[in-house]
Amino acid sequence: MYRISPFTPLFFNPSTDSTGIKSRYVQTFSPEDRILLQVISTDGNMSPQVYLHDVLHGTRTAIAMLSWKMNSGETLFFRELFGLYEGIYVVGVNGMESEPFRITRNIKDTVLIQYSNLTNRLRRDAVFVIDGMPYFFDFRVPGGFKDDDWIFGVDNEQYTTSENDVLDIYGMENMQKTLTLGGPAGCPVWFAEKLNRILCCAFFYVDGRRYVRSESSVPEMNVLVEGLKSYVFKQALRPVNILDPELKERVQFYLRRVDSMTFRSIDEGNDNKPKMI
Repeated sequence: MYRISPFTPLFFNPSTDSTGIKSRYVQTFSPEDRILLQVISTDGNMSPQVYLHDVLHGTRTAIAMLSWKMNSGETLFFRELFGLYEGIYVVGVNGMESEPFRITRNIKDTVLIQYSNLTNRLRRDAVFVIDGMPYFFDFRVPGGFKDDDWIFGVDNEQYTTSENDVLDIYGMENMQKTLTLGGPAGCPVWFAEKLNRILCCAFFYVDGRRYVRSESSVPEMNVLVEGLKSYVFKQALRPVNILDPELKERVQFYLRRVDSMTFRSIDEGNDNKPKMI
């Protein structure tokens, strides 16, 4: 038996709701984004049949999956897709096809979400460390952070002196931002399902900045038009300040896997052409 990891950024389980009008939003990725496919097998070392369907040209290309033994009964088959030409694609796994997704350099009004876990012990439906190498999933979504959705707060304790002066014993400021998921055209409901799941990961980054779910908040649905299955979601997040410089440097290395000529960049101080690493 094969099961596609629900942490894979593509969507393989369309809604069974037959009422209403389907969302017209097509999932978008940049050519530099890395689409990590993971398929978990309980049937030994037989690789699933995986292909990439170029919708515009009508061609299909077989994807050679890499394998890694998870335990005595399960094997992970995985592959990163990146550097694809601009176009519309579908990924098929043993006859099950993903929703179409677009590869384009026009990534305006989108943000890149990257997520992973410290170890493989917390989940049985995904693998985050393969043969000692940490892997991050890339999930590009429409939307971003609006300035009018910032909330400022403080954790402090005060006391009043005998002269009725109020003094701080301690104080620590905090800030909460709201991630808007979906632009003017909205997005399908599965975007919020995916977001709610990946917020359970230890590492959650939006355009290279680390965030965490604010308390127990979940994506809040806003209906754009009654009968249209396209929505805008709001998710409260708090920025995370990493106090461990070594951890921060190591994670940034895995997040920014391309050089300074591309969207996710590292300032290398040279004029070399971009290389994939």
